[in-house]
Amino acid sequence: MTQSRQLAAVMFTDIVGYTALMGADEQKAFELLKKNRQIHEQVISQHQGKLIKELGDGTLLTFPAVSDAMQAAMKIQQACAAAKDISLSIGIHYGEVIFENEDIYGDAVNVASRIQTLGVPGSILFSGKIANELKNKSEFQLTTLGDFNLKNVEEPMEVFALSNPGFVVPNRADMKGKIKLHVKSTNNKRRVLISAAVLLLLVVLFFVFKNSFLKNDTAAGNIRSLAILPFENINNDSSISFLSDGIPENLINHFSTIVGIKVFARSATFGLADSVKTIEHMYNLLKSDIVLTGRIQKNDEGFLLNCELIDASNQSQLWGNKFQFNVKDVSETEESITKALMKILKLQVKSDTENGQSKYKVNPAAYAEYLKGRHLSYGSTHAESERAMLHFREAINIDPKYAKAYAAIANEKVVQGLFTTASKKEILNEAKMAIEAAKALDPDIAEIYSSEGALKFYYDYDWQGAVESYKKALELEPGNATIYIRYSATLAALGRHKEALPLADKAVELDPVSISSLHNLGWCNLLAGNYKISTEAFGKALELHPNWVWGHIKKSYGHIFLKEYDKALLLVKRAEELFTDGWGSELLQATLANTYRQCGQKEKSDSIIARFLKYAASNTLEDPWNLAYVYHLKGDYVKAIDWERKSVEQRSPGAYLMNISMLYDKAFYESAGHQQILKQMGFVK
Repeated sequence: MTQSRQLAAVMFTDIVGYTALMGADEQKAFELLKKNRQIHEQVISQHQGKLIKELGDGTLLTFPAVSDAMQAAMKIQQACAAAKDISLSIGIHYGEVIFENEDIYGDAVNVASRIQTLGVPGSILFSGKIANELKNKSEFQLTTLGDFNLKNVEEPMEVFALSNPGFVVPNRADMKGKIKLHVKSTNNKRRVLISAAVLLLLVVLFFVFKNSFLKNDTAAGNIRSLAILPFENINNDSSISFLSDGIPENLINHFSTIVGIKVFARSATFGLADSVKTIEHMYNLLKSDIVLTGRIQKNDEGFLLNCELIDASNQSQLWGNKFQFNVKDVSETEESITKALMKILKLQVKSDTENGQSKYKVNPAAYAEYLKGRHLSYGSTHAESERAMLHFREAINIDPKYAKAYAAIANEKVVQGLFTTASKKEILNEAKMAIEAAKALDPDIAEIYSSEGALKFYYDYDWQGAVESYKKALELEPGNATIYIRYSATLAALGRHKEALPLADKAVELDPVSISSLHNLGWCNLLAGNYKISTEAFGKALELHPNWVWGHIKKSYGHIFLKEYDKALLLVKRAEELFTDGWGSELLQATLANTYRQCGQKEKSDSIIARFLKYAASNTLEDPWNLAYVYHLKGDYVKAIDWERKSVEQRSPGAYLMNISMLYDKAFYESAGHQQILKQMGFVK
């Protein structure tokens, strides 16, 4: 992991009105996104800038000098004005940032992001540090907008706008977000009067709060939904990320077992961009009644955590506390938070576990290793997954009776099995041994049965066994969105659509914004023949995650079955533009060949098939089912059947797709060879 610190000008840009446009005209929205990317690429290279990443309809950039950043911002806005169909707001700040693995972190990033949210179309806003660097440069005209209290910025910050001809200087009344003018006065008498007025107001508000606030609809007794955000890692200290993510994740998992409150899934709150992790967004986007937030940092005594429970409807604090702890106290700290929330939320407890008391007191060092593994298990690379496994195994070395660590190993192995060319036998054996060990130690852990269900479905072809395992997992943790997703996807693949769709809807209720839940909703409805609902679900996912490759491809499926081939082609072409390596994956290539074929683009489909076969001749396949499917598309049914048999022999995780008739030519699907394989797998009796 490479890491360096340096001073830089940090710039955020954002397309104004993109979400609304995405809902009204997808094609135009995609074209706008492409144009935005082209404008940025043309400008930043001229001013030594670096595009760090795209954030949906926005971008994060850095520049070595303030003047470079400002000149680039001016050219970007001028290009947008010339284009006439794209409007941006831009925010800039200067400070020390941490460059790590092609990403950046630090207070300067957060401040630039906050400043950008204050902007209006055509504006360039920036901090006092930027203004100070530019004050002697006559080519830049600056106008102060006053002081603002920015979220998670301790002191009020003066914000400026570029006021050169042609650039928009916002009016305070037009600036949205959580902003408050910081009043400055040198008149002592006036300050005394203001202080007295504020004191009087506070007294009045106290009695109003005492007599009426606790009786409103969001009082503790009427709270129905809770969003738990990842704790803010104040110093961006990577060594405590396992705590800033791990503690809130465990709180989510705990409250997911309790009937009486809806807790939004980890993927619903952790996956949001920093710019929308605000109480207001939680209220508007998730419809959450209350939000738990926290700020954590390392100090001489260990770790200091500040927690707050906020009423999202009016942003008042319902509860707050500080916790000073060290690694051996993590479990006790979680229990203290849990007990406090249970009391505030007036939830009924039915067991020691629901009272925040674990049935098994794990060794603190083992628990720390478990949390470190959990943090890494949400990574996107094989290396991160292997490091997670090391931590889980170390947790077991320290505490051999720690059931959750065994369950975590099983889950990690299931995930690895879906995305590796390694021996499935070795992967499955370790997963099954971990499941049995976890069951023997504590049979009431939902993750045991969720992993078991995945093993039975993807590898054992024990369809009913998978259903029973998921059912058991859901009984233990009725508020877990991941279980609903896996369970409903299994039922949909088995053709049990009436059972699958309510579960898919429930997953979205618990997790309304992540790719996982919206993808599953779109997929389950696609298999059920609800093509319009399917395209709407994938469309919603793309509004939130516009660069999600599979979203474009899966949405194209629905349009194909609706015979809207032009829309399908636009989506598929956009997906190809997003491939970073021109390939994507074996499954993506097989899918592209089919979608182009269905849209009447035979020549394009044939070229993809030819390229895939050339690749297969010289590479170890990730999943032999992909090659079987490509041979089916080519019309070579003999080789297709042969590779389908190999898929079953090798326990291909994609082999279940052979039961989904809509993916196949009717003649092939109904052929004796294919039906014989389905019978062998237990799909046909």
